[in-house]
Amino acid sequence: MPEPSHPETFDVAVVGAGPGGSTAAAALAAAGARVALIDKAAFPRDKACGDMIGPRGVALLSEVGVELKVPKRLVGDMLLVGPTGGRMALPAESGDTYPGNGWLVSRRDLDNALFEHALSFGAEPVTARMSHVEDHGGGYSVWLDDGRRLETGAVIGADGATTQVGRDLGMVDEDASLYGFAVRAYLEETVPTPVISLFRDQGALFPGYGWLFADVEGRANFGVGVGVFSDRKRSSMATQALPRYLELLKRQGWISAKAEPARRLGGWLKMGGLGVDAARGRALLVGDAAGLVNPLQGEGIHAAMDSGLAAARALLGTGDPTSAYLEHLRITHLPFARAASALQRIALGHPRLAETGMTLLTSRFTPGIVGSAWGLYWNDLLRGAGRVRGAGLARAMAAAVETITLAAPERQVRGA
Repeated sequence: MPEPSHPETFDVAVVGAGPGGSTAAAALAAAGARVALIDKAAFPRDKACGDMIGPRGVALLSEVGVELKVPKRLVGDMLLVGPTGGRMALPAESGDTYPGNGWLVSRRDLDNALFEHALSFGAEPVTARMSHVEDHGGGYSVWLDDGRRLETGAVIGADGATTQVGRDLGMVDEDASLYGFAVRAYLEETVPTPVISLFRDQGALFPGYGWLFADVEGRANFGVGVGVFSDRKRSSMATQALPRYLELLKRQGWISAKAEPARRLGGWLKMGGLGVDAARGRALLVGDAAGLVNPLQGEGIHAAMDSGLAAARALLGTGDPTSAYLEHLRITHLPFARAASALQRIALGHPRLAETGMTLLTSRFTPGIVGSAWGLYWNDLLRGAGRVRGAGLARAMAAAVETITLAAPERQVRGA
């Protein structure tokens, strides 16, 4: 790499080599662009996550030609456990545009596979932390913490919920953002069916949820995620709740009484596309940086990959990349994200109402088709579902949420 006084020039600098950044870099490099793929970590590296890729993510991996030659496990049905211990099955069925299963695969393996995929097309890895980025009209200067400088015609910010790219370029409004924080750990346990828990903690409904997923290496991945609105000081709630959730899993019989966690790791989520101007000139934010995490269940891998691919195509196109990219988000991600964000805010602001609703939802008297419908809506699988069981009811749920949240502030922003 040249000295700082002689910066290297790229067509695009992609900051962050997770699923969104690596997908964007692969598409750009395959089209002949010179791409710097910047990340502070050397790959392979670990990441706080439930280690699950949903059906849309599985379909997109196939579309972009990524074959995961790493340990993975198919996952189908899931169980939703309510505040009083009631259980609802969330069946997995194939839609018109996605399979009837997800994958359990470690983020270390998934992200490394996507990173290597980008490099195979010629993306150039840069292992360094970005210190700041400057917009100087016809291009951008990307400064690294070791003093190096890259000159580039475009920037893709794939650097997570606390995006430095977005903050440097004035694309983020922290007060309007919707954040979450999740912390997970591993257990030496066998888990046959993934479990999602809506549980009481210290006498009240926890403002988020817990999970217990199988791990492809014979372990269990468990954790909790908490919604904190824009107040990131509240993230400690997740860390404090983790051991109490572990004890709940033991009491309910999901894991053995002797199970002890290891390798705890936490991370930020940004949800609902709120507080973000995802495109400005030839600077585009993708994945968590664009706030594209599902506000109801915290999944963001598919949205990261899809937005990364859309950002690459917008920059490669002949039109205005800002317009093209924002139009993709408006059609593909923001309708659900904004309505779900408003629903999340209602639930967090009215915990007793939320607890009553979740208790009824997981009651043994609730018909099974409700589980099918809620699984489709909650996992943002309604679009492209076709005529699978529960799709009609899920569409009615979506319409009801649209009506209930129509006047919510989350809906009164661009792209809602």
